[in-house]
Amino acid sequence: MVPTPDEPPGDDLDSNSDASSATQSGSPFPRHVSRASDRFGSLLPFVIVPFVLSLFPLEQFMRTLEPRRGVSINLELQFPSPILDLWSFIDAPEPVTSMTVGEPTSPGTPGSDPFATGTGPGSSSEFTIDTPFESVVMPAQSFGLEIFGWIALLIAIYGVIGAAITAGYLGGIDRRLRGERAAPLTCIAQFAPRMLLYYAVFFGAMLLALPILLIAPSLLLLAIPLLILIGYLFYAVPFLLIVDDAGVLESFRRSYSFALSGGPYLSFALWHVVVTGICSLVLSVLASGGGVGVLIALIVVVPLSLILTGATVSFCQELVDDDSSEPDTGTRDAQSWQ
Repeated sequence: MVPTPDEPPGDDLDSNSDASSATQSGSPFPRHVSRASDRFGSLLPFVIVPFVLSLFPLEQFMRTLEPRRGVSINLELQFPSPILDLWSFIDAPEPVTSMTVGEPTSPGTPGSDPFATGTGPGSSSEFTIDTPFESVVMPAQSFGLEIFGWIALLIAIYGVIGAAITAGYLGGIDRRLRGERAAPLTCIAQFAPRMLLYYAVFFGAMLLALPILLIAPSLLLLAIPLLILIGYLFYAVPFLLIVDDAGVLESFRRSYSFALSGGPYLSFALWHVVVTGICSLVLSVLASGGGVGVLIALIVVVPLSLILTGATVSFCQELVDDDSSEPDTGTRDAQSWQ
């Protein structure tokens, strides 16, 4: 295949026939990782996104830098995600909680220990809200309509910011892989509204589930298989919003259709889960001691995250091109507000 002037040399995904034959041969994951790696120079400016997001919350990052003893091993299995950062591969250490000295039950009571440590009579279960600068810990008893409203407002603000970042990030990567100018501001203006609507679907579901999980936390175990299934069925949605320039409903429909067909969609997801799992094991051990190990993990994570996201964008480009070459693919709803 001879590249056009607007097409970077070596791109074999812009022809429908080439895409179709490529999809049928072997697993798509190594091929698209290779493609993203080959284009790393043109994608390099986008490393700022996973790098900056890895530094926040600042309090969490600083806590991770603190020297620690022992080895911490995490296994983070990730379906393809629009943005991967340091926290996609490692868990920050829990903040050190102060121990309270318990009061004796009564002087001289058999078995009482006036110096026993514990949570004290006023203790309760707690939940944590992560802000860009620190994590706010609140007792569960304080959770009411007012707190619920503040959490909803915080999620809305995060959603707007996240939608803009994701739209510029994925849109720019998509354009660079096609040999076009990145134009992140254009991508934000074009894709951020529908990306915000996509986030609203999941944030809304999370808000609805939050009170139930606070009342009955054991239900979370029952929800895990459902969350895994949903993650598989719809991992391509945010990428299709950009790559296919499709509406939210159409992107959900196409992702669901690709998932049911299995094949390359399933293979790519499994490869991504395995690779991120292996990387998380190595990076968590590297960062478990804090200090220099965390900085080395950060240096590794930033380009790794960009390559994995670039590979997923490239794969979704191939899915769309291959699907578009088949007859009767259905009517697309391309309205941006959907």
